[in-house]
Amino acid sequence: MEVCEQNEAWVEKDGDWTFSHTKIILKKDDQYFYATSSHRYDSAADVNLVDFDPILIPTSKIWPQFPKHFKRAPQPLPENCYVKRPSLLYYGDTEASTELGDLILHEARVCEILRLSPHPNIAQYLGCMVEKSRITGLCFVKYDMTLFERVTQVSRPFDAGYLLQCIKEGVRHLHNLDLIHCDLNPTNILMCGETAVIGDFDSCRRKGDKLGLKAGTSGWTSDKFKFALPENDQYGLSKIKDFLFQKQKTI
Repeated sequence: MEVCEQNEAWVEKDGDWTFSHTKIILKKDDQYFYATSSHRYDSAADVNLVDFDPILIPTSKIWPQFPKHFKRAPQPLPENCYVKRPSLLYYGDTEASTELGDLILHEARVCEILRLSPHPNIAQYLGCMVEKSRITGLCFVKYDMTLFERVTQVSRPFDAGYLLQCIKEGVRHLHNLDLIHCDLNPTNILMCGETAVIGDFDSCRRKGDKLGLKAGTSGWTSDKFKFALPENDQYGLSKIKDFLFQKQKTI
């Protein structure tokens, strides 16, 4: 059994952050497990497997069956691609985290719609990564960086008005397809040169649908939204607008 991932969890107590536990993802052959430990580890080599009892993660909960009418990612993968895979570190923490397969399949369905109706301000989808008839990842064109990184980490000036217009055009395209993104924020907007491109569609829903288990990012969406409506994305756009123009003033 080998350690695949590990991460420390911290909790706020009396105004201070206190170590809670270490979450560990383990692999044995084709099976994955998770476990928690009260110890901290400097590296995977320090993890002592006798410290805990691993819990099996059902494969069906991680990787859904691949629908044959979906597009497969090209093989071999092109160099300029990004494969979005589920992180198992959060499995078991919330209701949504135990249904990773449902989230992947849902996003793949949305991406199939977008693949058939491409737009320059929507991330280009290349297809599903498939192993043993199951979806193990979603393949996209790899972009330069996120909007957040472009605005906060690159000293070169940017055109806030143009970036906002790019995002609006992408949102308009989604809405014309009766899709609501439901999670517009600077980390889900990607940069192709100086052009903004909308990505990350796991929260995306059909207009009028009830929001799913994963619905928005704290601070960039409103808790009052219960259904996927254009107002959800308008709210996100307004927050991004404030973010862009505020950051533009500091350059």
